[in-house]
Amino acid sequence: MKNAGFLNLPSWKEHFQEILIKMGRKDLLKLPLLGRENSDNIWSAFDNDEFFSIVQTGIFFTGRPIANFPKKVITSNASLALERLKNNLSKDTYFSAAIGGTFPFIKIQSDCSISKPVKFYVQNDAFSGLVLSIMEKEDKGFDEAVCDARWKEDSDDNSNLNLHGISCRNRLVLQIAEIFGCFVDPDKILCRGISSLDKKDVAIAKELGMSIRLIGIAEYDGNSLKVIAEPCIMPGSYFLAQTKGGSEIIYLKTEEGQAHVYACPGSSHESIVRGIVNDLDSVTCQEKQELKRINEIQDFENRFYLRFSLINLTDTLSELLKIFAHTGIEIEKLYQPKVSHETIENEQLVVFTNKITRQKLNIALDKISEKLKLASIKADFRIIDRG
Repeated sequence: MKNAGFLNLPSWKEHFQEILIKMGRKDLLKLPLLGRENSDNIWSAFDNDEFFSIVQTGIFFTGRPIANFPKKVITSNASLALERLKNNLSKDTYFSAAIGGTFPFIKIQSDCSISKPVKFYVQNDAFSGLVLSIMEKEDKGFDEAVCDARWKEDSDDNSNLNLHGISCRNRLVLQIAEIFGCFVDPDKILCRGISSLDKKDVAIAKELGMSIRLIGIAEYDGNSLKVIAEPCIMPGSYFLAQTKGGSEIIYLKTEEGQAHVYACPGSSHESIVRGIVNDLDSVTCQEKQELKRINEIQDFENRFYLRFSLINLTDTLSELLKIFAHTGIEIEKLYQPKVSHETIENEQLVVFTNKITRQKLNIALDKISEKLKLASIKADFRIIDRG
C-alpha cells in the first residue's frame, strides 16, 4: 500500500472522496498523486520524477492517456487493461474496477475454488440492458429508449461503445481472463451491438414469451475457447431475461453441472471504488498467474431466429426453404407474427432453425441475398435455450 499512488483522479473526485470516507478508507486519501496541476488541498501531488521514484503501483481511472506507468497498474479503464494484457503484462495488471458490478462474484469463485467453471453467460453492460428493457416494457423505439435510458441514468456520456457492443465485448475478455485464466484478443471475437435493433423484433419476441438481451457467452475446456458478444433472444423466464433494466448478471456453469447466478446493480462510482480497493489489497497479498493466450476462437452451435420480409409469400417461401435445404440447414418452425403486416404484398416471416454455426448460417443468407430478390433478411438472433 505504501508504494501505491494515483496516476489520475476520476472526474467525480469529490464523490470519490466521499465513498472512501464512507468505506472507512481515509488512508487512501493520503496516497500520492501524479501531477501538481491535478491537485487540490486534499491530495499530495508530485512531479513526474518524484512520483515514479516512490510509486510502484499506479491507480489509473478512465481519462486522458499518460506516457509512463509504474510496474503494476490498477485500473477502471477496460481499454487500458486489455492493452496491457495484450502486451503480456497480465501479472502486473489489476482490473476489478473495469469488469463492472459482477467483480465480487468473480473474485469469490476464483478465491474459493468452486468446481471448475466451463461456461458462463453474462449481461455486463447495464446501459444496453436498460435500453432493451425500456423497448420491451414501454413499447418504445430504439432512439426513444436510448434517450430515456440516458435520462434515467442521469448521463450525457457517449454511449456508442455500449450500443455497438464494444463495452460488452471488452468486459467479457476481462471476465474470461479472471474466470478461465486465459486471454483472447478482443478483435477476434464476434461482436454485435443493439444499434440496429428493430422495434418489430422486440414486439415479436414479446408475442412469443421471449426477450432480447445483449449477452456475452464464453466456454472453455482447457484447450478450445468459444466466445461471442451479441444480442440474443431467449425465453422470458430465463435469469438473463428477468434481470432488471440497468442491472448486471452472470450465470456460470461448472464441469460438475452446478450453476451459480449472481445479479447486481449496474456499474456505479461505488462499485468502481470497491474494485480499486479490492485490487489494492490483492497487490500486497498474492501473486497473479500468467494468462494462457488463445489464438483461435471456435463458434457455438445454436438455434437461430431469422426475420424475413417476403413479397409473394407462398412462392417465395418455397424458394427460401429450398435454399436452406441445399445448405444443410434444418428448419424447426415458421411463425408469422401478428405485428408483421406492412402491406398485402410485403409480409414478415420468422424462421427458427435447428442448431447451426453462424458461419453456416451466413452461407445460406448470402445465397438467399444473391438468388432470391423477393426475400430480404431483416434480423437474425442467436437463440439461448432454457438449458
